[in-house]
Amino acid sequence: MNALPSPKLERWKYSNVGAYVSSSWGIHPLPMQCDIDQTFITATKYDDIPWAQAVYGDMELWDGLQDMLSVHIPAGMSVDKSVQLNIDTVASKQNQGSIYIRVDDNASMTLFETITGDGWCNRAMTIELGENASFNHIRTGEGAGFNTNLTQVDCAAGAVYNAYALNNYSEFSRDQIHIRLNGEEGKCYLAGCKLLDGTQHNDTTILIEHLAPNCYSNQNYRNVLDGQSRGVFQGKVHVHQIAQQTDGYQLCNTILQSDRAEMDTKPELEIYADDVKCSHGATTAQTDEEPLFYLQARGIPKDQARKILMQSFVGESLESFVDFEDIYEQLSAKIDAALGV
Repeated sequence: MNALPSPKLERWKYSNVGAYVSSSWGIHPLPMQCDIDQTFITATKYDDIPWAQAVYGDMELWDGLQDMLSVHIPAGMSVDKSVQLNIDTVASKQNQGSIYIRVDDNASMTLFETITGDGWCNRAMTIELGENASFNHIRTGEGAGFNTNLTQVDCAAGAVYNAYALNNYSEFSRDQIHIRLNGEEGKCYLAGCKLLDGTQHNDTTILIEHLAPNCYSNQNYRNVLDGQSRGVFQGKVHVHQIAQQTDGYQLCNTILQSDRAEMDTKPELEIYADDVKCSHGATTAQTDEEPLFYLQARGIPKDQARKILMQSFVGESLESFVDFEDIYEQLSAKIDAALGV
């Protein structure tokens, strides 16, 4: 087993994974089911995980994981049916493996990834998008397990990566995301929400590298924390000198419904180009009492009024899926269920 990351590492300072999982747990191959057409599954193995290692040197947890699944979508192919990837972890085991997905030029695919169970899911996923390829990536889950997941995405010219993570499960979760926009007109949308309670800990750490001109990235997260839960958001946009006319945005808004809940937010911009439009913002606050009073004055019970406000607040994170009706409706239903609306 690779060494567990230490909170002494800058990007791990908010998340002590060793307090939740044991280095003595045995290794179990990542147990998963994928309903993709078998013609898209290949024997090609990806042996360059993680390629982000040289940037921060904190990727050892995912180094050398066994290849579990390799998918190749040929050029011009549109996978009309959403692909379901289900990972059901074994308790008291480190369930680990790597997944490689290649979507060639002008091809498209939608992936619904679901993690369940009470074990430790340690997976690395590498996604390579060819020119003008598009990829929708939805991540949800159930259970009280532990997650340390790396997602690496490489986008060629005109490629679009559109992702959403609904984080209302798992006792401890670390999502480490690294995006490279390598060709002009590449686009990346990262969105999600944390709906946490009890002692849940959820960490989203992002690095988006703009490596070509005229690319766009957008990070849009909404969080509702209750109990003694803790959320972490570290979102960094790195604009290299060549990446002129970059548009890069970050926004992370959080509502604390308990005095004992905690949100640690660290948005960053590192810009070496002159002609860019980049911004970042973050807010952490309690529920606004004015709209709550407004709804109560119209006969809506306080608890229900609070849920309606949270529904509206979190719903703003779904804006990048407005044009994908099925995905939007499925995520909206899951969010409503999690909020008890």
